[in-house]
Amino acid sequence: MATARRVLILERLERLYEATRAGSHGLTHRQMVALAGEVYSLLRSRFDEDPGSPEAWEAWKGFVRAARQGRIGTAPTIDPREQADERAEAARLFGPDLTAGIDALPPSGDRAALEERCGRLTWFVLSRHGLVVDRETRLRLLEHVADACLDAGWAIKRAAQGDYSPDPKAARFPPFQATPAAPGGITLTDLFDRWAAETKPAGSTLTTWRGIIKALTAHVGHEDAKSITTEHVIAWKDKRIAAGRSAKTVNDSDLTALRALYRWGISNRLVTENPALGVKVSAKRKAGTSKLPYTDDEVARLLSLAEKAEPAWTRWLPLLAATSGARIAELAQLWVENIAVEQGVPVMRLLPAQDAGSLKTEGSERTIPIHPAVIQAGFMAFVKSRKAGPLFYGKSSGDPTKRHASKSVSNRLAGWVRDQGFTDPRKAPMHALRHWFKHLTRPDREERGRGRVATAGSCRRCRELGGEAIHATLTAEGCPESRKLFVGVAHRI
Repeated sequence: MATARRVLILERLERLYEATRAGSHGLTHRQMVALAGEVYSLLRSRFDEDPGSPEAWEAWKGFVRAARQGRIGTAPTIDPREQADERAEAARLFGPDLTAGIDALPPSGDRAALEERCGRLTWFVLSRHGLVVDRETRLRLLEHVADACLDAGWAIKRAAQGDYSPDPKAARFPPFQATPAAPGGITLTDLFDRWAAETKPAGSTLTTWRGIIKALTAHVGHEDAKSITTEHVIAWKDKRIAAGRSAKTVNDSDLTALRALYRWGISNRLVTENPALGVKVSAKRKAGTSKLPYTDDEVARLLSLAEKAEPAWTRWLPLLAATSGARIAELAQLWVENIAVEQGVPVMRLLPAQDAGSLKTEGSERTIPIHPAVIQAGFMAFVKSRKAGPLFYGKSSGDPTKRHASKSVSNRLAGWVRDQGFTDPRKAPMHALRHWFKHLTRPDREERGRGRVATAGSCRRCRELGGEAIHATLTAEGCPESRKLFVGVAHRI
């Protein structure tokens, strides 16, 4: 716990240093009211549950009002961590009638007592957002914070009397919105667009990440990339989890996207820190939630259903996936030109589709022998019947910033599989085939450690032999390990 607090303190100090280097600036009236609202919320959250006596809060408010109006030269500092009983001191300064005693003191423009009374709370909200303001702005903000303290004190006093009804004044505070990015700054959208232009990610990634950035922007209320803090990200993360988003999705999609964008921005001198660094959802994987492969019987039933299905993608994609271990997104992008014969062996070349398709990684590009069962089922004849171009989808926009047309085929196939009765939520409609293939082929320890799928030529001897092993794999004289692999798959389909 101490280490976590130390990290947060250091991060907050770094933001303050950066803000100091950037120079002080003013705040709008709305922004000051919003910051004062955060003080109101802090006090209510700390003291509502066990407020103590109403008389103590009456004295507490009395000191705030006297300092706010400049009627006293000094005042005790408000500590949001604990409630101080100030009744004795208030009685000494103001007499037995608190209101009359304060009103009897002349008001002034002296703000020394106000700084003493509310300065710590003002520093809290400024540092929370990494803000450094000029003296005039700070004095005006102190007054707003004092007004928020009076509102909070009034509500907490009522709570001490047993009245927990909603405080209508709580609605007057708007959410804080940082000033839009100044010239020389950068918005989240600009940061995303520049990252996308350089890295050229898949269209599906662009669609998903654009939605993530939009959600974060809606949460913080602005687009200034430099003004987003770790606290913003943590609050957004918590909100996503509370809305029912899984811990895995928040960690692996939402926070991963944000970290990647800011990491790129730092390397390109567009931002100076990564607010998502170190933020994650702490969730242990529960028993009974991990993804499972299909059983042999389920694979046999799925392929039997696919054999009679139309259109072509329902007929061939499950069979190709079951006999190759390839991802369905890779297979759905196949073109006629990707099906060829090498050394007398029919193969499929898994490549990004020519109309702005993409694969998961650079290593996803590979050539895989087509299983004899697929050939016997008439796949090569099907390929010959097709015109040049995509095998399983129609026209694509060719725009790399948009979701590729093959994605629609993958999604529709997943829906078709579910409609056939494969409804186990732990078995992804098509990816469970890949898990089944991995489990069946059991690659050697080296490959297993890399998370790679065994395919033709994946055993150690075939890797040593090189290209000739592709042909040997499918012949009687071929590699016994790979031949065993293919015979094992054949028996299950």
